[in-house]
Amino acid sequence: MTQASASRGPVHSYDEWTPLREVILGRADHYTAHDLDASFRLFYLENVTPQTQAGERLLHVPGQIVDELNEDIAGLSEALSGCGVTVRRPAAPGKEVDIKSPYWESRATPPLNVRDNTIVLGDTIVETAPHVRGRVFENDMLKPLFQEYFEGGANWVSMPRPALARGSLDDAYFRRHGLDVTEITGADTALPIEGLGHEIVFDGAQCMRLGRDVLVNAANANHHLALRWLRTNVPGLRFHLLDAIADSHIDSIVVPLRPGLMLLRDPKYLKYLPEAMRSWDVIVPPPMDAAAFPDYSDFGFVVPLTSLYIDMNVLSIDEETVVVNSLYPGLIKVLEERGFTVVPVRHRHRQLFGGGFHCFTLDVRRDGGREEYLS
Repeated sequence: MTQASASRGPVHSYDEWTPLREVILGRADHYTAHDLDASFRLFYLENVTPQTQAGERLLHVPGQIVDELNEDIAGLSEALSGCGVTVRRPAAPGKEVDIKSPYWESRATPPLNVRDNTIVLGDTIVETAPHVRGRVFENDMLKPLFQEYFEGGANWVSMPRPALARGSLDDAYFRRHGLDVTEITGADTALPIEGLGHEIVFDGAQCMRLGRDVLVNAANANHHLALRWLRTNVPGLRFHLLDAIADSHIDSIVVPLRPGLMLLRDPKYLKYLPEAMRSWDVIVPPPMDAAAFPDYSDFGFVVPLTSLYIDMNVLSIDEETVVVNSLYPGLIKVLEERGFTVVPVRHRHRQLFGGGFHCFTLDVRRDGGREEYLS
């Protein structure tokens, strides 16, 4: 640890690439099912509407797959520790948990994709407002860590908890793209709240941090309310609107590797970025081989919750070192040709569980500060 990083508080993370000192790595314990309610189906609509038997709500995940996922997470933990990063873990849920509010019921999601429900902005922990009902209580498993960081001097705030009642989620993005979601919204069993309308709903993975500047994807009314909340409640940073670059998360679309260089899914996305970023050097990842993803047909379902670009979801240790899925040799080769040290880690079931290495981790401490990268 450098003297500069040692002098900072327990939470200090402004960007995606300066030396990583401490990270929270998610858990998949008891991730034995996806609850396929309307909020889940809407969130994953761009990739899939899961095919299940009529009236079936839970998509059960075989124990063998959960065991393999846990093996791969353990490999990621070892790799991070081997790079000198302190790895912290959420509390482990002791069993599968069914949850309910006055308006809906769901199966709770374990704290695996910890990037989604939290974003660290400088010395501030911001708990966000989840899209999926099963994730409303997910951050309870991180609260022991957040409490520790708060007692150590970190700031800790939360977006208003969304009710996620019927009608809370804005489907404007899908309608603009000609996607009909009336079958999903019409079958929603949740109860409405009279007069509520669209509320703040937002995931941390809709942001990319660049020192003083934060890129924020907003694709509908829920997200625009969240952007307004961020600008009001987190002073000292500049939040740049990426106007519907995607339906939600952006960390498999634009991934800054260091100042002036980024991974970008396709050059067509440049037009969404701040003008100062459009002159950055771009690495377009090579095509991903579909054969590198598991075939779940033997288990009776096909549920790719992500696109083939999920393996762009890399995690930078520093400006020269990147953790990449070992099952994506094409990207490893490209990055090594650009002078990066690649730390290959196996990750088999990223499509089934909807996350890569960036999704599974939450940066708590990096060396960088509120620098100007977009001036």
